[in-house]
Amino acid sequence: MAASHQDQIYQRRLELHTTVFAVAFSPCGNYLAACNNFGQIAVFSIVSTLAPDASSDKKRPIIFFQGHGGPVYSLISTDKFLISGGSSEIHGWRWDEILDKTESPSPAWTLQPPATRTSLDVPETNALAFADQEDTLFSGCGDNNIYMWDLESGTCKNTLVGHTDYVHCLSLRTKSNQCVSGSEDGTVRLWDYRIKGSMTDMIEPGKNEDIHRPQLGSWIGCVAVDDSQDWMVCGGGPSLSVWHLRSMACTSVLNTASTQQAALFHDDIILSAGSEPNLFHWQLNGDPKAQVPCTPNSVFAIQVNSKSPKNKVLAVGGSSANIDVFTNFGYKALSLKFSQ
Repeated sequence: MAASHQDQIYQRRLELHTTVFAVAFSPCGNYLAACNNFGQIAVFSIVSTLAPDASSDKKRPIIFFQGHGGPVYSLISTDKFLISGGSSEIHGWRWDEILDKTESPSPAWTLQPPATRTSLDVPETNALAFADQEDTLFSGCGDNNIYMWDLESGTCKNTLVGHTDYVHCLSLRTKSNQCVSGSEDGTVRLWDYRIKGSMTDMIEPGKNEDIHRPQLGSWIGCVAVDDSQDWMVCGGGPSLSVWHLRSMACTSVLNTASTQQAALFHDDIILSAGSEPNLFHWQLNGDPKAQVPCTPNSVFAIQVNSKSPKNKVLAVGGSSANIDVFTNFGYKALSLKFSQ
């Protein structure tokens, strides 16, 4: 009995200090995966959670396993794999093995970013993006580089070099064969990934008088491209801003008092969140549309389930063991609990 009580105390402490860095929906859209600062990966059933009579147990993970030895900073889903980027390696987990539930899954494959020349330490992977037509994985790392991985062979086929500080975020313009990256160095860079090391454009939002906020720094914490791939939103220390990528012109500024650490385009609006417990809805012209309270005091992950129209929800994770789920995006419907 004493051991059980101690386990409960330990679990509460873990929950108190849990930070969810990323979330990703399964290919079928019925499941949500999340990763945290303890290297753990949890998978929730969206179908069970949204049931009218769902109990509190339905809001806990159906699968819970230790994915990495250190924090897991990034998580994306492909048709076959859940891919997690940790403090030293990248793992690919087969979705069918994860959902088998008979035992904790083992990685189907592992990629190891190279150690820096001046250190034996392998850099952490802060961001991931996947180009399915090329079967290529992009990883933005703490050594300032972006690595391109051929998943068929498991080899690094290109390295995008140019950032002078670590890479926070990635997005892709597959129609133009471009990778878009945001960094602690205050720049957003566009790369033609067909040509080795070819940077085509660079934006420095912090140098724009309408965007810069010197008291918050110049770092870029989020970047996203819309479905047309003509528009980009980025932010961090500088205010969130919308850019027309063909002309490389800033078209609107989305002002908040906080730094924005996650953003995405959804239908005709922009969703963003950051260092305050609020989810923002924006018109593309920069006008605020809604400000919705959420649980985490600092938000690192927002993701819309576009895989299943029946289970079309928005998930929000950050500095809390609770992952908020929004059904109509205008209010929090429920919270999932990241715990065993």
